[in-house]
Amino acid sequence: MKKTYHKHPQRLRIRLLRPLAITFLILWVGTMVLITNNRVDEIVTRVRMDMGSAQSRMDEFYNEFYERNLENGLGVEAKHIMSHFLSELSTGQVSQMDGGMALVMRAGEGYAESQLSWGWGYIEGPEVGQRWYLTLDEGLDDQGQLDLAQWITHNREGWDYTVNSETSSAQGGEKVFARVTGVERPGYEILVQRIEIFSNGDTVDTMVETEAEGPGETWDFAYIKVQSVLLPPFGSNGKDVPINVERRLSSFREAQNILHMEMISPGQWLGDRGTFVSGSYDDQGVLRGVSTHVDYLHAAQQEEKVLYLSSAVLTIFVLMFLSAKLSKEVLLPVEELSKNVKEGRSLMEGPIEELNTLGVAFEQAKKRVEEELERERSFTRSAAHELKTPLAILRAHAESAKENINPLKREVYLDVVLEECDNMANLVGSLLDLSRLESGLSLSMEEVDLAALIKEVWFSMNLHVEKKNIKLQWDLEEGYFRGDPKNLHTIVSNLASNAISHTPQGGTIKVSLFSTKDQVIITVDNEGMNIAEEHLEKIWTPFYRVDASRNREDGGTGLGLAIVRAAVQAQGGSCSVTNREGGVCFQIVLPKSIRS
Repeated sequence: MKKTYHKHPQRLRIRLLRPLAITFLILWVGTMVLITNNRVDEIVTRVRMDMGSAQSRMDEFYNEFYERNLENGLGVEAKHIMSHFLSELSTGQVSQMDGGMALVMRAGEGYAESQLSWGWGYIEGPEVGQRWYLTLDEGLDDQGQLDLAQWITHNREGWDYTVNSETSSAQGGEKVFARVTGVERPGYEILVQRIEIFSNGDTVDTMVETEAEGPGETWDFAYIKVQSVLLPPFGSNGKDVPINVERRLSSFREAQNILHMEMISPGQWLGDRGTFVSGSYDDQGVLRGVSTHVDYLHAAQQEEKVLYLSSAVLTIFVLMFLSAKLSKEVLLPVEELSKNVKEGRSLMEGPIEELNTLGVAFEQAKKRVEEELERERSFTRSAAHELKTPLAILRAHAESAKENINPLKREVYLDVVLEECDNMANLVGSLLDLSRLESGLSLSMEEVDLAALIKEVWFSMNLHVEKKNIKLQWDLEEGYFRGDPKNLHTIVSNLASNAISHTPQGGTIKVSLFSTKDQVIITVDNEGMNIAEEHLEKIWTPFYRVDASRNREDGGTGLGLAIVRAAVQAQGGSCSVTNREGGVCFQIVLPKSIRS
């Protein structure tokens, strides 16, 4: 499996905090979505209730006031009164949600509709003489409506803008009046073209100037009121409350458009999310109608804004608390583990089981490394010791050879020098063999007649066998084994040398080769002294000698069995040694590929 290493590792604290933060974010968003959906349902219910209430009041006004006004001979003026009533009724119904409501009621052969901006006034003073009705919508586009609403908001002293000459004069102030320029219509209606505010005959400000066309006339009003559905609550300047005048205007326009469509084709409008329409009908079409348009999602979000903010702050607080808790419960033990690693203390006594397991693994790895280092140090010491003795002998005999000594004696010294050179060459060669095997160099695998190879090796050592009068016994199974011939030769030759070296004069050595389903097994059983139990596993260590059983006088380097183990492991096998009565048995187990 391919290992992945991070080029830019992060602290564990950050890696723990990130998924925790994502989880909290998902939970918070999900909770807010559910709360917002519930709020949307509540707003829909409120809007429907507002529509029902508005329709009930329309029915009440029609029955109690409109018909009475007609009976009193008001005629067209009754329609204007109804229009102003509908306009005031639409104000504040859904506007707090930046929504809009439009109302319409049949009046004679036409309809009275709610307005976005409207007004009324008296020329001579409040409730003195005839009331005049000011129509503004026909001459105002969207920007004009917004400008008028802004002017009223900045200059009003109540829910609307009022000019009252009597009040200003009675309070000792300047006499204020409103000059209205516009087109007169039946029923005391004025299509407004301009409204100007005067104080003591001087122009103070122009409230509104419309695009209405027609021959204009001028009237000075001692009392006048102008209203707009776009006004924020009383006492607000439009900036200190969460309202969106543009959105509110768009909602009123949409409600008006839907109601007009319903008046043209009753029952044909299919509706969409955010808009409702209802009404009463007769054979001539709509008798009374109400439509609303509200962006329910936006309205719900505005109403839950405080909840969003407070819950977000609370979520962040909880997240930071849990982060600190994790730091204490998880990260601090990790940091303590790191500190213990640096200081070499025990790593298995922490409060977290998983970290203790990690500590155990680290301790085991540390122990293996220490053992390996100790083996290397021991190997170095042993190698130095093995080389030191022949070097000392070489130096001593070389110095003696320089002196004026008997030629025969000089020749003896030179023979000793040559012998020690051979010993050193054998030692260095063994060291190189061991290093090659332990370095993991690739083997040259091929089909090998292992029985023939074993016989060849032992026959090459026949001189040593005969010298000690050793009896050889064979039990070799014929067959081919897939392996490295040179490596196998090294194994067999070193086992043979070891067995011959430790077999007493006239002893017996039995060499066996047999196979199982998956393995090939070589055994070398030689008579001789047993190996103490505490030394059985150590004899595979380089330069390890068991008392007098292994010494320089035997001609060995102390590396033979170490080379055997390295060669066997290179081919994926194992080696072992056991004592038997009167001797020792070495066993080599190799994975096989036998072909008869």
